[in-house]
Amino acid sequence: MSTHFLHAAGAAALALATAAAPLNAAAAAEQVVGGIEAVLFVCASIDAKSVKPGQEILQRAVEQRKLDLAAIRKSDAYRSTYNAEVNRLLALPQRERLSACQSAW
Repeated sequence: MSTHFLHAAGAAALALATAAAPLNAAAAAEQVVGGIEAVLFVCASIDAKSVKPGQEILQRAVEQRKLDLAAIRKSDAYRSTYNAEVNRLLALPQRERLSACQSAW
């Protein structure tokens, strides 16, 4: 199994766990939101159907935890996570990127 698939599965598991569990630290929310939004950004142009579950996870987390997305998006932790995940996904060969998008959630 490719490590890229493990990263996608790990990101999805982290997102699901964070959406279900209370957020204790702002950095955790920033990193999770950054990771989810990076996957949504990359995958939207590749496989639009694959982003719906991610959008729902993000929306649930925002509503349940009353997250301030505008403030989160301004943080260094968000930008760092977002940029790293976008770059990682874009570095994948096209076929692996499509597969990662389809299995992200």
